Amino acid sequence: MKKGQALLLLLTTILLLFLQLSSGSVSIPLVGIWETLTLQPGVEETHRIILWDSRIPRTMTAALAGAALSWSGMLMQTLFRNPLAGPSMLGISSGASLGVALLVLGTGGTVHLAGLSGSVSIASAAFFGAFGLLSIVLLVSHRFANESTLLIFGIMLTYFTSAMVDALQSRAGSEALKSYISWGMGNFGDCNYSELTILLLALFLSIAITIYILPRLNLLTLGDHYAQTMGVDIKRTRVLIMIATGFMAGCATAFCGPISFIGLAVPHMSRWLTHTGDHRKNLPTTLWLGACIALACDWMSRMSALPLNTIASALGAPFVIVLVLKWKRFSSMI
Repeated sequence: MKKGQALLLLLTTILLLFLQLSSGSVSIPLVGIWETLTLQPGVEETHRIILWDSRIPRTMTAALAGAALSWSGMLMQTLFRNPLAGPSMLGISSGASLGVALLVLGTGGTVHLAGLSGSVSIASAAFFGAFGLLSIVLLVSHRFANESTLLIFGIMLTYFTSAMVDALQSRAGSEALKSYISWGMGNFGDCNYSELTILLLALFLSIAITIYILPRLNLLTLGDHYAQTMGVDIKRTRVLIMIATGFMAGCATAFCGPISFIGLAVPHMSRWLTHTGDHRKNLPTTLWLGACIALACDWMSRMSALPLNTIASALGAPFVIVLVLKWKRFSSMI
């Protein structure tokens, strides 16, 4: 990324942070934000409560989840060498959806009626559902000679879990169905500081795994045969990629719902900015850009009162379409 692009991205980040913290039903001026963040005495109590209890956790959640989903998408596109790959390819999103469906739809909506939507119960169900399906993929991954077969297996698992969710929805009551659909629209506003800590730890762990295998990722894009001749253990690297993706995408989905399109679109935006497929350059760019896109989507969602997934798809789809049509080097960067 060039210096001018980095400066523009920095200014955009600052603007998005200000919009996130200042906008809402109660408008908070820049001075009030600064005084609250720096813990100065005499801060208006309303501003302090709104910022520390609602807007700051929401902003941090959006940034961390956006970064996690974006890098997960980059890893999946590298693993499968497929520009359409994303965090949902291993059944992570569908597994989380199944876990929440079993809890919410299976209980007849009592979780929602008890006021626990978005709580530890929902997050735990999504987390165990996501990692349950990922565990199945990891257990059988050694049987597959190439990533294409693994991709087909993951897609079939997704279809199977979707069928189970559809069956639960067809027999669910209106309250339970409304609760489940609300979770499926995505939301960055339900995380507390404890859940934020878990999300941050998952992101750091996944980044650490990625840095460990970083030299192998560029070799994987050149094909399994070439990577093997350069000494890369394909199966071990594949498992590490899936574990890193599972921690990032699994936690983000558990706490925020199945956020669409960010994991698919942002890696392509990153490659467009860096004009390279080198993961050493794309890692920081993807994480930073993913956080910015998530912040923008969340702010637009709050201001327009539209679901988060609606905004994410509306922003991401046109960009990728234009990129595919106009950027001649697109396919060579995957």
